[in-house]
Amino acid sequence: MDSPILVADIGGTNARFALAEYGGGKIRLHEAVNYKVKDFARLEEALGDFIGKVKEKPVRASFAIAAPMKEGIIGFTNSPWALDREGLKKILGGCPLFIANDFHAKAAGLEFLSAKDFISIKTGKPYGQAPILVLGPGTGLGQALIIPTKPARKIIPTEGGHISFAPCSELEIEILRILRQGGKRVSVEHLLSGPGLENIYQALSEILSLKAANKTAKEISAAARGQKDDLAQKTVDIFLAILGNVSGDAVLACGARGGVVLAGGVVMGLKDLLIASDFLERFEDRGSMGEYVAAVPVDLLVSEQAALLGAAFLGAADLKENLDDY
Repeated sequence: MDSPILVADIGGTNARFALAEYGGGKIRLHEAVNYKVKDFARLEEALGDFIGKVKEKPVRASFAIAAPMKEGIIGFTNSPWALDREGLKKILGGCPLFIANDFHAKAAGLEFLSAKDFISIKTGKPYGQAPILVLGPGTGLGQALIIPTKPARKIIPTEGGHISFAPCSELEIEILRILRQGGKRVSVEHLLSGPGLENIYQALSEILSLKAANKTAKEISAAARGQKDDLAQKTVDIFLAILGNVSGDAVLACGARGGVVLAGGVVMGLKDLLIASDFLERFEDRGSMGEYVAAVPVDLLVSEQAALLGAAFLGAADLKENLDDY
């Protein structure tokens, strides 16, 4: 096929760009650049900067974005940026542009990774041709399903991160009460995300009558890993327990007995604490449906390239006629 494809993985915090070549069932990424969203007022500015850095002119582009798909201009869920197809095409010199949800692309990119890109959190035996659930906290909480249909698998991006939060302990009930002040609806994304870590940290400081600095999610994670902040450790413990509960509920809701892949920058940074946490206990605590999830394997994705690889796959010219199957 013609190459290269300009690929992008754009979330609420980071915007990753690269050039990709697809052929022979393999994808090669090169000239990758990672930008911080906060450093650019608009997506077009970041894209223009990247194009100015690369030597090859792309023949097509494929963007994975943290937002649900719709016609016209797409606003990002957790970012001030917006995606204007026509504006981007002008910067791209008129080349074809394909756009997908970021977890759609991440799920599509998994098959181009190797075993070293995953850490096993729970061994198990996938059930028949059941779906695989891909979910994870980053700036928001993304989710997608991989359906192993024939002749080609089907990937369904969802907005499961926006379902209502259901507390499972007295402490979580107290956290919910604080987050609901003013009658605000509380979704699981309000807890399972970078901002969610910060929400839990501040709520705990109020519940426990502790003075807490306004730490960022990255600072909370670092303090918990370094065991230098009891409040940070408690925050992460609760965060990972809630992640286990939400993941287990999602398996039930989606019939995802084919496995769970945890992704997202926040949980990736907590991988050592995840294994020792209450995640698995809460994941398996499904009452009368405990046996339903008992054999479901859980893996942690530790590569940052999945969405870029998936974007390249989805945007490849020779697969255009089959895009509806992915």
